[in-house]
Amino acid sequence: MATLSDQRPGGLRGTFVNEVESPPRQPPILLVGPLAWIKNNLFNTIGDALLTIVVGIIVVVSVIGLIGWTIAQANWYAVTFNLRLIMLGRYEPEAEWRVTILVILSAFVIGLALAAWARVRQWQFLTSAVVIALLFILPAVITTAIALPPWYGAAGSINIGAADGPMPISEVTFLGRTGETVSIQLATRYAESDEALTELHSFADPAAAAVLNLAVNRLSAQAQVADLTARLESISLTDGQRARLETELGRITVPEPAVETLRLNQEAVEVAIINGATGETIGSATLDSSTSPLEVTLPADGWYILSKTKEENDAVSILEVRGIYPILERTITRGGSDGSPAAGSISQYVRMTDGYLLEADRPAGEDGRELPFAVVTQNQYRGNGTFPDYLRLYVAPFLNQINVFFLVTFIATTIGYLAGRLLDSRFSPADRPRVTSTRTASWSMGILFIAIFIGVWGFSQGGVLQILAFAFALAWLMIAFFAGGQLPRPAGWIGFALAAGVALLGLLRPGLNPIQGLIASLVLPSVPADSPVLGQVIVAGLLLLVTALVVVIGRSQARGTSPRTYITLLIIGGIMIGVAMLAAQPLAEVLAAALPLTDTRRWGGVLLTMLLTVVGIIGSLPLGILLALGRRSKAPVISTICTLYIEIARGVPFITVLFMAQLLIPLIDPSLADFPGPFRAMIATVIFTAAYNAEVIRGGLQAIPPGQEEAAKAVGLSGLQTTLFITLPQALRLVIPPMMGNFVGMFKDTSLVAIVGLLDVLGMAQNVIAQTEFLGLRREMFLFVVIFYFVICYIMAVVSRRIEESGAGAAMSRKI
Repeated sequence: MATLSDQRPGGLRGTFVNEVESPPRQPPILLVGPLAWIKNNLFNTIGDALLTIVVGIIVVVSVIGLIGWTIAQANWYAVTFNLRLIMLGRYEPEAEWRVTILVILSAFVIGLALAAWARVRQWQFLTSAVVIALLFILPAVITTAIALPPWYGAAGSINIGAADGPMPISEVTFLGRTGETVSIQLATRYAESDEALTELHSFADPAAAAVLNLAVNRLSAQAQVADLTARLESISLTDGQRARLETELGRITVPEPAVETLRLNQEAVEVAIINGATGETIGSATLDSSTSPLEVTLPADGWYILSKTKEENDAVSILEVRGIYPILERTITRGGSDGSPAAGSISQYVRMTDGYLLEADRPAGEDGRELPFAVVTQNQYRGNGTFPDYLRLYVAPFLNQINVFFLVTFIATTIGYLAGRLLDSRFSPADRPRVTSTRTASWSMGILFIAIFIGVWGFSQGGVLQILAFAFALAWLMIAFFAGGQLPRPAGWIGFALAAGVALLGLLRPGLNPIQGLIASLVLPSVPADSPVLGQVIVAGLLLLVTALVVVIGRSQARGTSPRTYITLLIIGGIMIGVAMLAAQPLAEVLAAALPLTDTRRWGGVLLTMLLTVVGIIGSLPLGILLALGRRSKAPVISTICTLYIEIARGVPFITVLFMAQLLIPLIDPSLADFPGPFRAMIATVIFTAAYNAEVIRGGLQAIPPGQEEAAKAVGLSGLQTTLFITLPQALRLVIPPMMGNFVGMFKDTSLVAIVGLLDVLGMAQNVIAQTEFLGLRREMFLFVVIFYFVICYIMAVVSRRIEESGAGAAMSRKI
């Protein structure tokens, strides 16, 4: 505010006040923004501050320790080398293309769902594209910028460490490819002192590892002596404590330095690279501390031999070799080329660093025996790994295995999303802009679940005929039901006559109508054997009676069906009947030849886990709805049966249900002994989860106000119509969160099938780490499994929240 003097009109002087607005001030940083949130939620009180600090320290220390272990100590070959097993189990390689097609279809349907129920922003699309691009760029950059770590092999002719200690091998075989360069030199920097020797970190053979252990043990003993000596110098020790420390100190012997005892790298080594197929020496040299490395370019793919010998018997040398890497040996049984039984066992040799595979026999020595090779169990990575080695050995190979999968998935999802947007722009009305993509996505998801199961399992001729028989019966019931809805009109009598004709048409093809087969199995045994016509007449009469019953039900429930809907379903039913009647056998033969059945015993890994989850969700939801409605039924028998089922299923552990399905059912009915184990697990999953879903849905039904049912009755709706169109949809919207919680729990519970012998993700992980080459890698494998379950559960939680935004959340906001 400023006070000024001025000449006013009329010659009057005076004083007036000029108000100057103060500049706007920002609110205090501790009242708004991230700092305000941190203050209010983490440091609001002294107790909150102490708890935040303690938890923060624990989290930081844990994360730093986990990262350090992941990079420096963990061996991820168990994951990177067995990724196909973890994903598909022992699924037939010749049928693997089916899974690829199903993954592409699933990604396309996910894109449709995103177009229907979400919107992908431009930055999200660009971020995903950048991530996909990095999956291809990073492995190439890592491979180009970082060389593979060397392999260290000892040369000499003495036992290292003890009389029965490992002795260096004079000849070792390894795999090589055309144009690769093998470089050999003495590892002089590790021969300076034991301290320098302990810095060795890379692949090494048992003899080189024994040299490293000698240096480590000596330095450890030296450190213990120094510690005990420092503690003895303390004046606060009692006589007893001093005596114990002196005794302990007397027991420790510090050996001589390993580099001096073994005369490490002090004598020359004669090395040679020999072609394992021809026995020709490709390159040779005598290496000492002053000579340059021997470099040899390999002429062809195959086995090669590294020969390393020393004249002196009291010295050891460590060779640093680039181009030799650990090898995994696998024994497989392969059938004959003409489909005959197994032709015999075949040894496959796989180089761990790049997956190069060779089936040729190993070179033999002078005694005719195969020479030792750089097997992974004895030539592991020694010492703490470096970050560049971690990137080169584990990250780059892993990204190379998943980048194509994510690229194909990204492209299919993008196409599905664009297709959904295009459908909405062409066919959706202005007041409902997403109705077309929503309907398309809903139908596609329903069809996709069926396609996944059929695509993975395949077809048999009998299975196709059963499906067509089911389609025939469904078309017949559909026509009869909607004929009932049209009975007051002339078209209804036409539909009734057509439904009756279809029912009688099934008599011409025994086994085509499963309902007819059920009636015949109940009636024909009681008909005299000399009266086959009478049996057929009775079956036909009962079929017409069932047709009339379905028509009556349709008349009470489907009243008001539009002629357009009736005609559409009539056409669909006619097509289904025509296919079932005319093309049943040829179609069965074509499908069985194109998609033959796969061996369910070979299902495993992520494939089996996802199948159990999908079948569990699809099967338990409708069964849970029926159980919830049955428990609320006014009929005592139905209510009692449903209540007993729910309480028994919820009162036993899931593993008990699995054991019953796998072990007890064959004892009850021996004919079920050959029923596939994965299908038994699926049935057990559906039975168990349906009980929990039933209680959740029953809670949702009880949350619906009674006025909803009263209003439905007031407008003339029947009880079934009230349930299907009024109360049940609202109840399902209300129970989306707990329902999704059940499904997440079911997904995690599928890991229990490993206990009953099925190789899901957890079971396959246990099989992998039981192999000799991957013993001791439980932490790495189980950490990978934990990450897999967390990612899938998090995705399910995100989907649940998305559905809840338009479901339970919206319903509650409208106070239903």
